[in-house]
Amino acid sequence: MRVSTGMIYDNGTTQFQNRAGDLLKLQQQISTGRRVVAPSDDPIAASSALIVQQAKGVNEQWATNRGSAKDSLQIVESKLSGVSDLIAYLKEKTIQAGNGSLSPADRKSIAVDVRARFDALVGLANSNDPQGGYLFAGFQTDTQPFVGSIASGVIYQGDQGSRALQISDSRVIPVSNSGNEVFMDIPNLNGAFHTSAGASNSGAAVIDDGSVTGTYTGNQYRIDFTGPGSYDVYDVTAGGGPISSGSYVSGTSIAFAGIQVSVSGTPAAGDTFSIDPGGYTDIFNTIKTFVGALENSSGAALNTQVTQTLGKLDKALDNVLRVTASVGSRVNEVQAAESVGSQADLQYASTISRLTDLDYAQASSDVSQKTVALQAAQQAFVKTTGLSLFNYIG
Repeated sequence: MRVSTGMIYDNGTTQFQNRAGDLLKLQQQISTGRRVVAPSDDPIAASSALIVQQAKGVNEQWATNRGSAKDSLQIVESKLSGVSDLIAYLKEKTIQAGNGSLSPADRKSIAVDVRARFDALVGLANSNDPQGGYLFAGFQTDTQPFVGSIASGVIYQGDQGSRALQISDSRVIPVSNSGNEVFMDIPNLNGAFHTSAGASNSGAAVIDDGSVTGTYTGNQYRIDFTGPGSYDVYDVTAGGGPISSGSYVSGTSIAFAGIQVSVSGTPAAGDTFSIDPGGYTDIFNTIKTFVGALENSSGAALNTQVTQTLGKLDKALDNVLRVTASVGSRVNEVQAAESVGSQADLQYASTISRLTDLDYAQASSDVSQKTVALQAAQQAFVKTTGLSLFNYIG
């Protein structure tokens, strides 16, 4: 084989470039800490690492959702704790109001305090979340859920929805409870209907929760007092004239259509009481009725109302505690998911490291080896290019 001077120089240049390229690649690996800098370095490892990295990114998004879910649930838990404390305080005031030695002025002072607590309860019911939406409005976070006053009553304007977040690939968890569930859907004492006084009543009579004594059809009824000593009962659902009439005696039961209720106190002509189907009531109406009794009733009528209010507040507190327990359970579930997600994240990171990270001990050895190879190539090139016949021509 004929070896020319050009071939020697070309081969030397190629060797320099190859050895320098090897060192450059090692330099990139050492500076980045990664064995696989480009997919061509190890196509199989690069492909596997990409799949694991994508799974790690999804898990990080779940972690963000879990954090948001935990924050939301803890805010709900905090507000419900405030509601529980407020109801407990109202129970104390109700028991205090039942003290027969209190004067009308004392009871009105309690009524002033209870009115203030009513406003505080409405404020809690209209609480905001960190994003500025209403916490207990269901899906309608831009709509104030509870409107009204103790004079007119409070109505719920939200919906029955419960907002949710996905905290893992297989779990979607509710992060809110509707205001209807917390404040409005409180089981009645009789479980079938609820009673209420007409908004324009001017007398001092109150109605109890009533009870089912037979086959209750679920119709709406109304008791109209034509005078302090007489009343008519109407089936509002069916329409028509009175289905029952009678002489009124305070504390005596009024029975009709499979139910009975008791009205105590002195009603005025034109006063009305409604019996509406449904085994639920709301806490706002309970407080409203109690304040009315404190300001206008005394004796047996007040005692009846105190007993009813205590029973309803117990039901309201039980309902709030039930929702609070549910929220606490969900907080625990999110925390458990956080623990699982953290472990998964560590495993993903370990797998990516195994596939792509650099072994510094091996890299240091390779640097020394490649440096020696480059130096040897340089020395060989110098020796080879120094060979020439012209050195021997005298």
